[in-house]
Amino acid sequence: MDRERFLQAVDRVILEKRDREGIGRLSEKVLHAAIKIYLDPDRSHHEVKLGRMVADVKNDAGIFEIQTGSFTPLRKKLEVFLEDYPVTVVYPMADRRRIIWIDGRGEFSSPRTSPKKRQVMRVFPELLRILPHLSHPNFTFRLMLFDLDEYRLKNGWANDGKRGSTRYERIPTALKEEMDFRSPADYARLLPPGLPPEFGAAQLEKASGLRGRDLSAALTVLLRLGVLSRGKEGRAFLYRREL
Repeated sequence: MDRERFLQAVDRVILEKRDREGIGRLSEKVLHAAIKIYLDPDRSHHEVKLGRMVADVKNDAGIFEIQTGSFTPLRKKLEVFLEDYPVTVVYPMADRRRIIWIDGRGEFSSPRTSPKKRQVMRVFPELLRILPHLSHPNFTFRLMLFDLDEYRLKNGWANDGKRGSTRYERIPTALKEEMDFRSPADYARLLPPGLPPEFGAAQLEKASGLRGRDLSAALTVLLRLGVLSRGKEGRAFLYRREL
């Protein structure tokens, strides 16, 4: 991890976009573009066509796919790419986030720090979408944690325009941590600290902040990877850490 080199990549992207596209006409988002340059500053290694598909980055280290949204579009790519190349799926997540609102006149509010804390277990609903590939010997999952300034348009349905608003841009201000996951033991690191060796779903819900389908997704992935095993105590399921 090279924090200074990442910030240089962010500055490069912002300057290039300002000169080429003008303010307010950004095509590729800054976060996605900056990660590509951070991974490989040689633009000839970006958006490389391989058959009918395009890799975000392809170089001597393999293929890097940067996914800022749903992992569903990755399924077909992984089926093809993993047969011939090492593939790293890179997922950026906010560690600390400041919200800046843009009103209908284009004016910016003062930054407000979001009260939401880092919740790394929120990657599990996305990992469930590519679960069959997590154990492939060519597959690596990389979680990148950032401090971010998030710009949102006040175009929502509530009176203040915030509920249902559109996220306009995310500008990373610091790279905090990179975590690579290749083995089941690596994924065990995502479990909240302080869990007992055996626990129920309600205990994991309280410790992780996950609920409903998100909690179910986390348990499904961890069970399939062998991080957890499941038994019963009365009518309730009981989970045991195996790694």
